[in-house]
This record gives sequence, C-alpha cells and structure tokens, in this order.
Amino acid sequence: MSNVLITGASSGIGYDMAEIFAEKKYDLVLVSRSLAKLEKIKGKLEKEHGVKVLCFSADLSVENSAEKVLYFTEKNNIDIDILVNNAGVGLYGEHIELNNDEVSKMLRLNIVSLTALSNYYGKKMKEKGSGKILNVASMAAYQPTPYFAAYGASKSFVLNFSEGLAKELEDYNVTVTCLSPGPTDTAFFSAMDEKGSGTSHFDPGSRAASKKVAEIGVNALFKNKLSVMVGGLNKLRAFSARFAPRKMVAAISKKIMKGHAAGN
Repeated sequence: MSNVLITGASSGIGYDMAEIFAEKKYDLVLVSRSLAKLEKIKGKLEKEHGVKVLCFSADLSVENSAEKVLYFTEKNNIDIDILVNNAGVGLYGEHIELNNDEVSKMLRLNIVSLTALSNYYGKKMKEKGSGKILNVASMAAYQPTPYFAAYGASKSFVLNFSEGLAKELEDYNVTVTCLSPGPTDTAFFSAMDEKGSGTSHFDPGSRAASKKVAEIGVNALFKNKLSVMVGGLNKLRAFSARFAPRKMVAAISKKIMKGHAAGN
C-alpha cells in the first residue's frame, strides 16, 4: 500500500486531504504541532477506512524540524510515495509593525521546511523513479500583497519553486503540483477575523469550503497538473495581473487588503 505524508494535517485543507487519501486507501503519515488532534484523526480514519495512520508532532517553524520528520519516517521504514506540503501560516498588518521573530518563524514554515521536505523526499522519489509532491501556495503568490507582504512573498516562492522543481523532476517520473487557494474556510482565516480586518477579502461569506479546495488539489495531483488555482474570479484576477502595470496591480492590491488591522 502507498504512503502519503501530509503536513498541517490536524485541521482545514490538510485534514480534508487526509480524509480524501484515506478514502482512496492510502496509508498516512500526519504531521502537525498538536499530537492530540492527530491521534483523534488517526482513530477516525483507521476505523472508517481501514488504513494505517502514523502521527508525528512537529513545529515546522522551528529550525531542523524537517529533518526530524525525515528521521521519523526512516526510523519507521516508511517509503513516502506522495508528499503534501500543506502547513503554512500568515501574518497580517504593516510589515514594520510585525514581530520580527514571528515573521522569521513564518518564513521557516512557509519556505524553509517546505523546501527541505521537497529536497529529502524528492531525492528519494527520483532514486526509485516515481512519486508525487503537492505544495500549497496561495492566490497571494500572483501579485504583491500589501499588509500581507511577507506572507504573499513566501507563497510566490512556493509557486515558483514548485514549478521549477516540477521541470527538474519530470524526467524521473516524479510530478510536482502547486495548489493556490483563495480565501478558504479554515482556521487560517479565522485568525484574520480576530484581528478585525474590515476588508471584503476576508469576508467569511466569500470563502471556499476547505473540502472543495482539498478535492481540487488532490485531483490536480493525480492529473499531474503543474499548477491549479481555486475559483473562477481568482483566476481572472491572476490573469489580469499579468498584463497590468506592476504599480497598478500593487495599488489595487493595497486597496483590497487594507483594513482595520492596518490602522484604517
């Protein structure tokens, strides 16, 4: 039976992907900070789908945490066939007002750990001549995002890194897919609500269901797609941003993103 490793698996898109893969009879390695939440998910998925689930608690915003994940799978003799780099976090507000330690942790989670895990497991996939990687970026990757500046930049890295890595690995029967959701009904955007951001971008009514986003991502993975965006309006905005002057795109993005958390 094939094995799938999913980071950020305790809730939201990661949890929904775990359910989808379990329904497809994949064994799972679930990674998140909360071992208690993972153990509950493990019990549910093993009972309902008859798959094997292993849980590993790791804070991927901490240095060398990706190496600990690798050691866990090697210690348990688990060959990862599909890697899902889903874990991520965002910090909203004027960049100069953000806590620099928190920004550094976000970048380690969104960029450094994702890159390291892609390196470790991508290398193993290349050696055996098969495998799949799904990296979760964001629609924020497609344009500058004032008040989400470092987060948006980190997701631009994920998008470009994923597409570049995909071309490097395609000759070895290893595929890399990048999923770019827009606002999604997860704890990620619930945290934005707590900040009181008064922007339409964060309107709860406009968020996609996390299960639908997960399905789009998994389907794209199995169809060997390079990149997939979620939502017709999001796709239109991303397409338009390619042709508009950068200054105009940044100005429009500022107008959309500015809210109470930015001091408005």
